[in-house]
Amino acid sequence: MKKVLWLALSAGLVIAGPAQGGEPPTNSQSVTGKPGIDQSDPVECRKFQEIGSRLKIKRVCLTKSQWEAQARDDRMNIERSQVARGIGPN
Repeated sequence: MKKVLWLALSAGLVIAGPAQGGEPPTNSQSVTGKPGIDQSDPVECRKFQEIGSRLKIKRVCLTKSQWEAQARDDRMNIERSQVARGIGPN
């Protein structure tokens, strides 16, 4: 058990590595350093618990406008199912 813990810690340090200084991003690059990402529509990450598991968590990252579109679509589906509840084959 100690070997696994030690291996995980050392792997984390190797992956993280020392902080390296660099030149600041230019106007064509965003603050994150990735070109083409619009800062007016930031990325939001949300965590959702997996159904049937107490420990498993799914992380979903979308832009703010994508989250709003998802909420709008979900609301429309709920309203549609509530209206259609009374309609069905006789």
